[in-house]
Amino acid sequence: MKKNISKKYEMGQSVTSNYAGEAAQGYISAALLSNTTIANNELTVLNNVSYKSNLRKITISSSADGVIADATCAFTDSADVTYAERVLTPEKLEVNMQICKQEFLKSWEGANMSAGLNGTLPVDFADYLISHTAQKVSAEIQTSIWDGTTDTNGQFDGFRKLLLADGDVNDVAGATTLNAANIVAELNDVMSTIPTAVYGKEDLKIWIPTSAYRFYVQAQAALGYANLYNAQGDIPLQYIGITLCHAPGLAANTMIAGRTSNMFFGTDGSSSEVRVLDMAELDGSDHVRMIMRFNAGVNYAFGSDMVLYAG
Repeated sequence: MKKNISKKYEMGQSVTSNYAGEAAQGYISAALLSNTTIANNELTVLNNVSYKSNLRKITISSSADGVIADATCAFTDSADVTYAERVLTPEKLEVNMQICKQEFLKSWEGANMSAGLNGTLPVDFADYLISHTAQKVSAEIQTSIWDGTTDTNGQFDGFRKLLLADGDVNDVAGATTLNAANIVAELNDVMSTIPTAVYGKEDLKIWIPTSAYRFYVQAQAALGYANLYNAQGDIPLQYIGITLCHAPGLAANTMIAGRTSNMFFGTDGSSSEVRVLDMAELDGSDHVRMIMRFNAGVNYAFGSDMVLYAG
């Protein structure tokens, strides 16, 4: 929910503002939850994850005959129940920006502002600054979700890195460089690698990068199926009944298959913070500073239910 900042300021007043906890959640939600993957409900979102979230894994294993056995007078254990946890630990992140009021004096907005210690800014300036920054943050969070790494400043470990390091994950053999000529065959390899227990589930999806998404559309057009797709997404792409999801930020020649209920995005709106500071009253400068602090991270529960194609 967007908050109307402009109502708080009259002409000539400072834009200095501070939003923390619940007051900041609307802005942080726009930044973290409006990217393609989250906005399309392709992951399970965990809110209020301030430190970490334990993704509980309960596995029931049995004999080849299954968990059901013939009834007897005695108790005979017919299955083993094991419990384990996989931890989602959000990375603490921040945005720090500084701009000079002088830069805006030359624009059409200059008619509503002045520089100097008593300088003013347009009443909707804070709205614009926060909204524009949120769009930038959203795009970078999208990249981190799929191909991020804590080795890069401002990122968290994404699904590709996590899957590569997990020996339980089902890796597609013979992964190669994707193109319009082989994308259908390679998607078939991904589908064939999906575990039997996962295949056919309603929330099963295959995520593909922008390059592969384009290749698949081209391949469908070559087969005469161009009208089964449109760029607005009204008709989602599928491969033999499995939804194909566009994952901007995922590395080329990579595809990931899994269930929404097994894949998680964690953040904590209650500990987030957004500030717009007019520095005129603080240090006498013509600077305005924009500050965002939040956390974010991803993980999955069962690696054995995931499929990774990494060419």
